[in-house]
Amino acid sequence: MSGRPVSPNGAAAAGTQSLQRVGSLAALRSSGAFTATVAGRSVAVFAVGEAVVATQGRCPHAKGPIHQGEVIGDTLTCPWHGYSFSLRTGACEDDPDLILERFFERMAGDDILVSL
Repeated sequence: MSGRPVSPNGAAAAGTQSLQRVGSLAALRSSGAFTATVAGRSVAVFAVGEAVVATQGRCPHAKGPIHQGEVIGDTLTCPWHGYSFSLRTGACEDDPDLILERFFERMAGDDILVSL
């Protein structure tokens, strides 16, 4: 564990990085997922039930466009090779050595804010 505070969703809480607006909840609800750039890194944002989850923007297996994957419940399946990840924990169901990095997110009205 990094020693940083943890949000209720399990992602590390914002440390020295500031929160950056990545999009709106309305846009996320209509699309189901989107990507944004935060501090030069690609971030994928997903709607999981009523929750918002922010992850790395590329699959840790082969760098596929993870935001284009299928989400069923809280499981995300990469569109390239079918690797499945828990959006709650980042764990890969197919390879325990792969972890989908998750980022701290916070809502401010309709704005989705993310910190790496």
